[in-house]
Amino acid sequence: WFRLVWVAPRLTWKPEEYGNLTKTWFWIGEGGAGGETSEIWTPHVKLWNLETGLKGSLEDAYARVSYDGTVWWSRPGHLRPTC
Repeated sequence: WFRLVWVAPRLTWKPEEYGNLTKTWFWIGEGGAGGETSEIWTPHVKLWNLETGLKGSLEDAYARVSYDGTVWWSRPGHLRPTC
């Protein structure tokens, strides 16, 4: 699993204004890093000595966003670096 956590201030809301909703999910596709099918911004991550790119190594997945802007993104897959 490859997991990232970051804070996106533009994704904050007041739960009491949205039926006490405290979290939601957004699709992140095409390997992340702003892929055309992604619904939110994702950080660009690159492993320099990776045999296969992140896009081919990790599956697309939903990211969980909390009302305070915390984004938690966990993706299954295997990273295979070269030595």
